[in-house]
Amino acid sequence: MEYNFDNIRSFRDNEVNAVLNKLLDDTHFKEILKILYPDPQIANAITKKLRHVTTVHEFQKSYVTKYNKQIIAQTMTSFTHSGFEQLDKSKHYLYVTNHRDIILDPALLNEIIINNGLEGTEIAIGSNLLIFPWIRKIVRINKSFIVMRNLSGREMLTESKKLSAYIRDCLVNRNNSVWISQREGRTKDGDDRTSQGVLKMFNFSGEKSFIENFEELNIVPVTISYEYEPCDREKAKEMYIVKQGNKFVKTTADDLRSMGRGLYDKKGRVHFAFGTPINNKLASISTIKNVNKRYNALVEILDDSIHSNYNLLENNYIAYDILYNDNGNQFAHKYTAEQKKSFVDYANKKLNINGNENLELLPHFYEIYANPLRNSLLQTNK
Repeated sequence: MEYNFDNIRSFRDNEVNAVLNKLLDDTHFKEILKILYPDPQIANAITKKLRHVTTVHEFQKSYVTKYNKQIIAQTMTSFTHSGFEQLDKSKHYLYVTNHRDIILDPALLNEIIINNGLEGTEIAIGSNLLIFPWIRKIVRINKSFIVMRNLSGREMLTESKKLSAYIRDCLVNRNNSVWISQREGRTKDGDDRTSQGVLKMFNFSGEKSFIENFEELNIVPVTISYEYEPCDREKAKEMYIVKQGNKFVKTTADDLRSMGRGLYDKKGRVHFAFGTPINNKLASISTIKNVNKRYNALVEILDDSIHSNYNLLENNYIAYDILYNDNGNQFAHKYTAEQKKSFVDYANKKLNINGNENLELLPHFYEIYANPLRNSLLQTNK
C-alpha cells in the first residue's frame, strides 16, 4: 500500500531553510532563543546564521550537537559509549533502546553517531509532546517523525501501519538509520521491557517472511544508563499514585517540566552500550510456529541484550541492598559507606523527606535504581 507520509515525516533538505525562517519569525520561538542565548548579541548572531542553514545535517552538526555538548558538560561527569565500533558503518540500523529521558535518549545517541562521521538517525517522537507549533517544526527539522498518540482502536491500527511503512522506507529506501524506544513512554520504575506491540508494528509493513521482515530492519538493541535517573522524583511519585490503584493523568505542563528537568538535572556518569545486531539470533526463533510465542522470543532477545549491557554503578547496588536484602549488605563490596550515605542523602533531598513526610515515595525511588541490577541478576541466572 502507498502512503502519504507528509503529516508525520521529518523535513527534507529542500524544506529546511523556509521552515527555519518561519520559526525565526515566530514570537514564541524568539522567546526560546532568548532563554537559550541570554546575550542579545549572541542571539542575533545565531539568528542570522540560522537563516542561511540549508540542510538537516548542517543544522544538526552546527547547532544541535553544540547544544548537546553544553548539556553534557553542565550535567554529566562522563559520557561514554561501547560497542558502536563493532557496527558496520556502511549499513543502516533500527536502534531500539530502553527509554529514560524524553529528549536526551535520542539526542545523545545521535551525538555518538554524528561524532563518528555519520548522518544522524530519524527519531520517533510522540504527538503528545508537540505542545506548540514551534516544537513540531523544530523536531522535524531535527529528523524527527511523529508517532500519533491518543487515537481510537481503528485509527491506531491505521496509523501504526503507516508508521511501520515509514520506518521501513527510511531504512530500506532512503538509507537512514532510525531510533525508537522499546516501548511507548519512558520506563518509570527502572524495569526496562520491550513492548510486543512495538515489534508487531515493525512487522506490519513487511512483505516477506517473519524472519526476513526483521532481518531487513537490521535491529540493534542499545542500553542507556544514567547514574542519576532523569526526573527520578517525578517517576517515583507517578509510580506511587499508580500502585495505589489511581490513574496518573499527565498534563501539558507535566510534559514540559519533564523535558526541562530531563535536560538540566544532574546525571553523573552516562553510558550508551550498543548491542550486536539481532539478525544472527533470528534463526533461533524461526522454528517457532505459534506467532505470539515467536514475538515473545523476539522480545526476550532484545530484553536480554538491554539488561545484560546495563552499566551498573554504585547507586544500583546501594538501592538493591536497601530494597531487597534484609541485612542490607549483599553488595556492600561494590560501594563505600560514604557512597551509600551520599545516595541516601540524595534520595531524601530529592523527595523532600522531612520526618515521616513523603516516606511512602522512597521504595519507588529506590526501585528505579535497583531494577536494572535485578534484571541483570535474572539474566545471569538464566
